[in-house]
Amino acid sequence: MGFIIKGFLALIWLLAVPTLSGVLFLPRKETPTTIECLLTGYIFLFSLFELLVLPMIYFKIPLHILVICFGVLTGVAALAGAFRLAKDKKPQMPDILGVLRNSSPFLWAAFFVIAFQLAIVTVFAHFDADDAFFVAAGTTAVQTDTIFEISAYTGLPYKALPYRYILSPFPIFLAVISQLCGGLHPAIMAHTIFPPVFLLCVYCCVYQLARKWFKDDQNAQAIFLFLTAMLCWFSAYSVYNTGNFQMVRLWQGKAVLAALLLPLIFYLSSSIILEEQPQYSWFLLFMANASSCLLSSMGIILAPLMICIFAFLGLLRFHSLKRALYALFCCVPSIALGMIYLYIRSII
Repeated sequence: MGFIIKGFLALIWLLAVPTLSGVLFLPRKETPTTIECLLTGYIFLFSLFELLVLPMIYFKIPLHILVICFGVLTGVAALAGAFRLAKDKKPQMPDILGVLRNSSPFLWAAFFVIAFQLAIVTVFAHFDADDAFFVAAGTTAVQTDTIFEISAYTGLPYKALPYRYILSPFPIFLAVISQLCGGLHPAIMAHTIFPPVFLLCVYCCVYQLARKWFKDDQNAQAIFLFLTAMLCWFSAYSVYNTGNFQMVRLWQGKAVLAALLLPLIFYLSSSIILEEQPQYSWFLLFMANASSCLLSSMGIILAPLMICIFAFLGLLRFHSLKRALYALFCCVPSIALGMIYLYIRSII
């Protein structure tokens, strides 16, 4: 019974809370879809966590304080999102089932392939060598009530800051979510809960790209979604491609970055920078950059690189220096953390 309650809490914190909180960061002039709310909500959760955890690491704040602060702030955001939906009186929640009723066979095929993949990543957990740090760091944080003070390898206090991970503490996100879910063990959270949730988000992002590229052709959208699912399913020819990261170890920050956040930044950049009338707010792209910083140190470099490429394309298309400056502003989290990283390396 206790495990069922923890599983129910996981549904709340990993699906309901991000979906409702994501409503706050979408334009009010249009009815947001469930997929948009979910993806936007995770951008909010990741960026908020990065903002909270970095000063707490520096001041050596106990983990339970971070759990309380993050839980309260995200809970309030979810309640505010629910209030906004109720006030607007136009929630559009289960849109996926509505699409499937009158859809092409390719969409049904994509639905079953994705559902099968969700079942596979839930039941058949892969044990990766990197878990020796990523999962162990989350478990160590829970057991010691600390944030990157105790080495996951030795159990001894760090003699120097772990500069490779200190600015991208995704294992601490694992620890905090496991505590919010009734004390569910971080290893169970990582291997059983995170993969299907994040894989669902990945295909939500793919569907958003399909809607953008094939606006008036639902059959083409379905074919694109189906082919993407099949390509990822048969991507085990290498351990370095995105499909392998997506299907094998999606609980690790670098895998979430490669499979979810970078495609999502691609979608947001094309929808904001390259559109005459931006479809989303610039602040959302700013938060997406901050979110990529949480997931992996590679995100600190790759996310602003992608945004700057789109900024250059936008400058060529619209000849607007203001638009390019907005895009540069969205890269501020990566620029700031890059400078902090250089400082930490200089003192170690």
